[in-house]
Amino acid sequence: MRQANVTIYGSRGCPDTRHAMHYLDERQIAYEFKDVDENPEYNDYIAGLNGGKRVMPTIRINNETLINPDLEQLGAAVKAAEAS
Repeated sequence: MRQANVTIYGSRGCPDTRHAMHYLDERQIAYEFKDVDENPEYNDYIAGLNGGKRVMPTIRINNETLINPDLEQLGAAVKAAEAS
């Protein structure tokens, strides 16, 4: 099983972003966090992935993009990425 490459684009002030990070932390799944508050240029990247909308969290897992996934979707995507 290989480790998924997970990147979270979001804000620490966003409850959905915090829930996703907590979910991954609890399962000891490594991820990179890109904070839009500290680096506003990530807003343009998020908008480009989301049809012009700034939706958080936007999560990239390997080559898949998840737009504010629920925790079940997040877990399934990580599991699929680790199995491939």
